[in-house]
Amino acid sequence: MPASDSLHFVLVHGAWHGAWCWEKVVPLLEQAGHQAHTLDLPGLGEDQTPIAEVTLDAYVSAVIRTIDSVAQNVVLVGHSMGGMVITQVAEKIPAQIDSLIYLTAFSPRHRETLFQYANEDIESDVARYKELHEEEGYFLVAEKRLQDCFYGLCSQQDADAAISRLRPQALAPIATPLRLSEANYGSVRRCYIDCTQDRAISHAMQLRTRDNARLDAALSLNTDHSPFYSCPEELVEALVSLS
Repeated sequence: MPASDSLHFVLVHGAWHGAWCWEKVVPLLEQAGHQAHTLDLPGLGEDQTPIAEVTLDAYVSAVIRTIDSVAQNVVLVGHSMGGMVITQVAEKIPAQIDSLIYLTAFSPRHRETLFQYANEDIESDVARYKELHEEEGYFLVAEKRLQDCFYGLCSQQDADAAISRLRPQALAPIATPLRLSEANYGSVRRCYIDCTQDRAISHAMQLRTRDNARLDAALSLNTDHSPFYSCPEELVEALVSLS
């Protein structure tokens, strides 16, 4: 593949997860001639930011630092909660983003929060089995429900390894309203990959939040909430085809 056709993907993980969740996707993108860049959002993965200091602005700043380090325009991918993050990043630096790709992700509108959508998703296992620790500022999903919720079609080995690396998710970012404009966020190309067997974000909610983004393109994968483990080859094919 000519260098001019090489894409730079910045992959933003979702709640509880870290950059580690892209471990099967990164080498596949690189084998296809592209560049893949990942990061741990503050307080997740290996990042040690205290929960009390984790904010939506901190998430956005971390992603922008990664994009700045690439020094080229990027395809910005957000999984699950990461959709909220990439939406706000696009408002800040639209000229540095060629496309946004939402991967079974939330896409709140101006002045809306992710928490609003999560609470209304009555078919979601996250909504059913969340464990709120409001005083400490974080929440979890009941341990016995983690595999069914996130990794229902993944191998047992991948599910076990992923579950062992999950961390508490700060509440503050998902309760913060987005600030968006047509001039900035509205100018960026937007795509969506929905996952039809997702139990963390119901398919109905994916379609609802997908419509918020007023898409340029969309694809479906017949899989669970974690296509980076359940079907990484198909996911990479989808990412490249949408970019």
